[in-house]
Formats: sequence, C-alpha cells, structure tokens
Amino acid sequence: MRFLADGPPIPDELLLARDQGRVIFFCGAGVSRAFANLPDFFGLAEKVLEKLGVTPDSAAATLVREAQEIDSRVGISGVISADRVFGLLERDFLARDIEEAVASALKPPSNCNLRAHRTLLDLATTPQKSILLVTTNFDRLFDDCRSGLKTWQPPKLPDPLRPNDINPYSPDNHRFCCTNL
Repeated sequence: MRFLADGPPIPDELLLARDQGRVIFFCGAGVSRAFANLPDFFGLAEKVLEKLGVTPDSAAATLVREAQEIDSRVGISGVISADRVFGLLERDFLARDIEEAVASALKPPSNCNLRAHRTLLDLATTPQKSILLVTTNFDRLFDDCRSGLKTWQPPKLPDPLRPNDINPYSPDNHRFCCTNL
C-alpha cells in the first residue's frame, strides 16, 4: 500500500502488525531535525563545546573534528559515538554543566514545528492506546506533543520480550521509551 503517490510501498504485513500493536517505532535525531530544525550530533557537539568554552586543542574538540572528517571521507555517520565525546567532556566539566549546555543547545524555537513528532506518536499508538516508541533523542519534543508520557532512561529500560514491561493490552500501559543520556 502507498499512502502517497510518490511514497514508499508499505507491506500489508507491517500495517497489520502495527494495527495489532506488534510494532515498536525506533526514532533517532532525524525526527527532530525534519521540521523542528534541531541540530544533528555534530551541531549539538559544537554548540556544547562552545557553551562550555572548550579549547580547540582539547580531546573532545579533536574527537569531534576527527569524527566529522571520518564521516565525510567514508560517508558513514556515527563511527565515533556521542558517548565518547561527552565522556571526554566529563573529565574536565561537571555533569550538570554538560547537561545544562546540552539543554541550551537543544532548546527548540518557540514556533517549533512538531508535525513529525505528532505523526510518529499517532503511528506508534496502538488501538489500546499504548505508545510503542523508542527514541535516542536528547530533546523532549515528543513530551511537548503529548503530556503524561511515561519514559525510561538507562540503565532501567523495558524489555519488549517481557510481557509486563511492554504490554500493549494493559489498560494502564501508555508506554513511551526514551533512551537519553
């Protein structure tokens, strides 16, 4: 099935599984970049480095430059993990200062377009009103779309294979999983 004339074909099996609450949606930073215009990882890292006053010769700044170079040279993003960059920052800065810099860098504009977030929440909502969505985003734009979303953060994450963790048929189970740092 195609929902748009020039859109991708969606297998009927996937649509049926989604309608039965058997699909978990995984969303990365692209959803927040699409219409909300938040930065990608490198944009975030650069804003955080600037806010913290990190010198260009620091290990974290060097790692960001190297990661950008590798990404552009080989065409594969994410070779160097965000955890490594922020781990290096923790050597020189307090965790609360890093978190404040990240929050500042991810502050959406007041007229932020949340269309992509709303669409994904609608798609991830089962007929029983459970939300089966996992995001690695640092931002809280899904929360801005719908209040009262239940979230988890590492190290306590639900296991979809354990029925009591994510049970789309439980009436009080409105699940949303957030794997932010």
